[in-house]
Amino acid sequence: MVRTGAVCALASSVAAAPPASKHVQPELVADVESIAAGRPFQAGLRLRMAPEWHTYWKNPGDSGLATRLTWKLPDGFQAGPIEWPYPEIFKQGPVTSYGYTREVLLPVTITPPTTLAAGTSVTLAARADWLECREACLPGRRELSLVLPVRAEAPRPSGPWGAAFASARERLPRAAAGWAFETREKPERLVLVVRPPRAQPEIRQAYFFPDRGQMIDHAATQAWARSAGSYRLEMTPAPNAARPLGALEGVLVIEGSGGRTAVRVDAKNAAPPAKEKPHRTAAPSSTESRP
Repeated sequence: MVRTGAVCALASSVAAAPPASKHVQPELVADVESIAAGRPFQAGLRLRMAPEWHTYWKNPGDSGLATRLTWKLPDGFQAGPIEWPYPEIFKQGPVTSYGYTREVLLPVTITPPTTLAAGTSVTLAARADWLECREACLPGRRELSLVLPVRAEAPRPSGPWGAAFASARERLPRAAAGWAFETREKPERLVLVVRPPRAQPEIRQAYFFPDRGQMIDHAATQAWARSAGSYRLEMTPAPNAARPLGALEGVLVIEGSGGRTAVRVDAKNAAPPAKEKPHRTAAPSSTESRP
């Protein structure tokens, strides 16, 4: 899960139009061969990275920028947010970042209007922006488009891209049905208490990816341990984290006899134990009889 790589020096003019990338090849693809009125489907940004180059997750960690998609859709079409497969970990000295190597597919659910006419075609267009890093970092940008026919019958799964979408979905965090989470704050530690469903195989190791920065110290070790009826993941709060932290949101990647999988975490801060009221001892009465 952990990879090493050089710290990225961010280019000073990220907003300027970058040249064509030689290290990342983007492509807009779909999980269907055709679409139908009112039937949601998924499009996806596929990024193929040259060896030793990487791009970033939605929370890039200590350095980097998240990949972005800006859609230009026909009237009536709606695009959901990027669905992020869980990332890899890149470490360089004190800096820890989250992202992807080799290839990643970032799915997005697209919903066509109910008035779409069969026998036509539509063009989906999007601008993709990313940061690609190796020893140095370069901003990448590409205008992409995808043409899909509109048919009356139910959309057929895409032959060329079906396996890629299936692989991406396997890395998406699943809803935490049957799981329970809570956080407990200590002066220098943050504890995530995890109670899995009864049928969950033993979890040997886990790593937490927070949805946003300034929550945990990304570079600090995360210690996983089992306790009675639950597990504990101890982390170090970010130096500038707000305290109390409140909700802790992100992705827990677990490894065990059932393989590796990811679960959504939305953990509330456990209420601090009630303080005991001091016990008052009544002073002896001045009229008390004494021996």
